[in-house]
Amino acid sequence: MNKFEKLGLSEELLKSINELGFEKPTPIQENIIPVILEGYDVIGQAQTGTGKTLAFSSILLTNLKERKKKPQAYILSPTRELTMQIHEELKKLGKYSSLRFACVYGGSGIEKQIKSIKKGVDIVVGTPGRMMDLMRRKVLQLDEVSYVVLDEADEMLNMGFVEDIETIISKTNPDHTTMLFSATMPEGIKKIAKKYMKPDYKHIQVKQKTITANTVKQYYFEVKQKDRFETLCRIIDSETVQSGIIFCRTKRSVDEVTEQMQKANYNVEAMHGDLNQDHRMRTLKKFKEGTIHYLIATDVAARGIDVENISHVINYELPQEVDLYVHRIGRTGRANREGKAYTIVVGKEERYLKEIERKTKSHIEKLEVPTLTQIHQHKVTELMYKLEDMILNGEHKPMKDLVNQIENHMLKDVTAALIELSLNQQIGYPYTKEKLESSSKRKKGASEGYTRLFLTVGSMDKAKKKDIIHFLVSKANIRESDIQGIDIKRKFTFVNINDKAIKKVMQHCQKEKLNGRKVEIEQANSR
Repeated sequence: MNKFEKLGLSEELLKSINELGFEKPTPIQENIIPVILEGYDVIGQAQTGTGKTLAFSSILLTNLKERKKKPQAYILSPTRELTMQIHEELKKLGKYSSLRFACVYGGSGIEKQIKSIKKGVDIVVGTPGRMMDLMRRKVLQLDEVSYVVLDEADEMLNMGFVEDIETIISKTNPDHTTMLFSATMPEGIKKIAKKYMKPDYKHIQVKQKTITANTVKQYYFEVKQKDRFETLCRIIDSETVQSGIIFCRTKRSVDEVTEQMQKANYNVEAMHGDLNQDHRMRTLKKFKEGTIHYLIATDVAARGIDVENISHVINYELPQEVDLYVHRIGRTGRANREGKAYTIVVGKEERYLKEIERKTKSHIEKLEVPTLTQIHQHKVTELMYKLEDMILNGEHKPMKDLVNQIENHMLKDVTAALIELSLNQQIGYPYTKEKLESSSKRKKGASEGYTRLFLTVGSMDKAKKKDIIHFLVSKANIRESDIQGIDIKRKFTFVNINDKAIKKVMQHCQKEKLNGRKVEIEQANSR
């Protein structure tokens, strides 16, 4: 029985949850869903990656039954990227629902979004700025809204959206249920709760454990989404592994990663709840005997694995809660043996990992993804050790006659050829690049296709990210998506601009005023 069934969710939603491979509710889901279903407003204090999206989406998809012309719910989030992510997850969870969803955000054509809303929509996912724009145009009406979700509310406040949020809520049907999610509880959040939420609202906070194993060395790699699987292969190919567990969040991920790795000739097997008991027992036996080097597992399935000599744990995907991270890496470093725990993160997941580091009072060191040269060096070193052992044990003697047949060749040439043959057999992934780039390179400079600019306006001018974006978009007539990496200092600001939009910015924004300050702009690398 899927443990989500106990939460009182709709049959259609449970079907989607099961197909997506989720087996057990996270603490935030387990605690918040029943409370909301009872009719309370809720503050959910939890970090990114704890399963908040599934929690609030489940409420909406269970309680909103019939289609209506006007929106019945809206979800506010701070950024375009998060808005799109929520919308995608909502669509997957609502696969068997008749409800209609709209995703609205800046930096993209508004006409298509207007058309979508005019056709009729039940749940709107949007950024505060675009929601306000649609309300001003009389396109978006909130008088029939029964559910309001504020996701990453503290981040929205940090970005200066408090006035927009208050305006949007004030235009909403007063008889609604509010779900507010925030990693922290600054005064601004408390004021919103006091002003707009029911007096008996519930504050649910996810508590997290600390890590006690000093024998586990923790590392992480921050990469692009498209390089996640290759990063996993590079980790494995650059390590000497006794036995290890690769953790994925869902059964579907486990199956996909296992299939890819087996195709590349890695010695791995899957372990999750959909596999029958006999298959799991056979797989576990092989793992304990060392005939399988890696198990690829879900958190639930891994609880049945009791093996002392696990040398490596790899988090292919971050878990939904900190406790699960602790349980995962606790699989290695047992019986005073040293273990290694590697985590692969993409984009904003790095922030969540930093929160895990803080909450667990541990150190997780950031590493560069192993290069092809490092992988080859590691494989050659391993091979040399194996050859030494074979010679010491006399295992090479049956091959001496073969060596005599090729004595005309130079010894070094033969050795080099044998090493090359061995490497080709040992490395299954078809690597094409010497190294992989981190997706966070643009944080300190501009990413490819973007130029970093220096603007003479900063926090002392009360400039916020939304002010910088509005200034550039309105003056230069560029898209919000042309803007990246805004870094506001006290007297100045750095911002990355799409190379295709640079000319417009320099022509139309130079010496224009922002918050009363005349802004001068130049390329950052010229200073």
